[in-house]
Amino acid sequence: MVEVKSKSGVCPFMKAPMEDCYCRSLSSENIEKAFDFCSGDYEACEIYRNVFNAHDVVSARANKNSVAVIGLATGSERISQLQARQELAMQVMELLENNPSARNMFRDFIFMLRSFCAVNDITLYILDGDNHLHQEIVGCQGDEVTELIVPTKLECICGKILDGEILDATLTRNDTGVYWTNDRTNLSSDTAVGLNACINTCCPEQACGSLALIPVRYQGRIVGVVRINDPRSDLFTLDDIRFLDGLCSALSVIVGRARAERNREYAEMIVDTLKSPIAVIDGDFVYRKANVEYLRMVGQTDAGIVDRKMADVVGDEVFASVYRPLIDRAICGERVREKVSLDFCDHPDTPCDLRCIPHFDAEGAVDAVIVDIHVLD
Repeated sequence: MVEVKSKSGVCPFMKAPMEDCYCRSLSSENIEKAFDFCSGDYEACEIYRNVFNAHDVVSARANKNSVAVIGLATGSERISQLQARQELAMQVMELLENNPSARNMFRDFIFMLRSFCAVNDITLYILDGDNHLHQEIVGCQGDEVTELIVPTKLECICGKILDGEILDATLTRNDTGVYWTNDRTNLSSDTAVGLNACINTCCPEQACGSLALIPVRYQGRIVGVVRINDPRSDLFTLDDIRFLDGLCSALSVIVGRARAERNREYAEMIVDTLKSPIAVIDGDFVYRKANVEYLRMVGQTDAGIVDRKMADVVGDEVFASVYRPLIDRAICGERVREKVSLDFCDHPDTPCDLRCIPHFDAEGAVDAVIVDIHVLD
């Protein structure tokens, strides 16, 4: 009898696969697993099950009928509100520690924030990088999270904040640059038009209620805005604004990871196009990436080298005498270049120019070393 595997659908991580996802590297070893899990029974996949799941957090919170983390609260309700804030902060910390894909982290953060705030909708605008040519928009209304990439500058109020403009006095502003109002009917006509100028469905037009615009900073610059809408008036207290401002600072960490991920993806693309042998080694001297020329040099396949110790591939003696001293210096942040002799599968004792280049993560630490080998004539 032929076994029929259950199908739960396409894994939600397929849009932004993690480094260890089977679909990210379709080697002969991973193809069957990608079919079984990535486009099949993803809920049974150990990778999927071990990643932070915001939906589980929100479901558990709904079962407890918890108090919202914003809004005026007194007495026992205030105690419950403070406990909910602590729970949200702890969940955000766990998100930062356990979810390796920045794109999924943006989604999970906004989804949890909307649930814990119990507001109508929340939208996040994040610039793609220093060139500001694209914006990623992550919106959450109810239990639905939507994503959109905008290839032009935003014309709404959020776009003005990203450009560093100071808005008019009908929006209250604190010292850290958070704008808010508890009564949108008191806003100037220009501000009201600007708030409803969004070019997407994440922020529907709204004439009354409360609004908060919280800037997201990265390396001293405003790179994003969190927009919180609700039809209720008098929603925010000054304490709420301080809490939301502090909580949204976690987004700067995610922005850093997102840019580091994109830089790493670009680096991997470049590695594949170069003709000289190149490999990427992490701080534990484990292969993370190797191009075709490097694989040919060591007589290995991609599946036979990735996740293996470098010493196991090139040999303990060669690793200790040639590679290790240079990689150690690169891990300390130094760009290293030396002439060495290496054994290729088809050309033993080949004179080479060996370069070890440190790769820095978003926090400025070396997370990998690029080993670049040039054969000398």
